[in-house]
Amino acid sequence: MRLDWLPCFPGEKGGRIVARKTVLVCDNCGNEIDEGKGASMRINYSDARRGSKQADLCDNCAGGMPGHAAARRGRRPKSVAA
Repeated sequence: MRLDWLPCFPGEKGGRIVARKTVLVCDNCGNEIDEGKGASMRINYSDARRGSKQADLCDNCAGGMPGHAAARRGRRPKSVAA
C-alpha cells in the first residue's frame, strides 16, 4: 500500500497525509510562543462558583505578572554546619 495516496480525512479520495502543528499564541501580547518557551497562568477564584481561568503567556509577559514564586515541593535541604 502506498502511503502517499492515503486519504487524510475519512471519506476523501486522493488526499495526502498531512501533519498538523499546534501554534501557541500569547493571550496578553498576541506574539507566537516558541516551543519550550512561555508559561501557562491559572487563576482560581475563592468563590468556587466562578470557576477558574487559564492564560498562555510568553516569557516576557509572564515575567511582568504580579505574584511570587511558589516554593517547590519536597524535602527541605539539610542545614550546613560550619
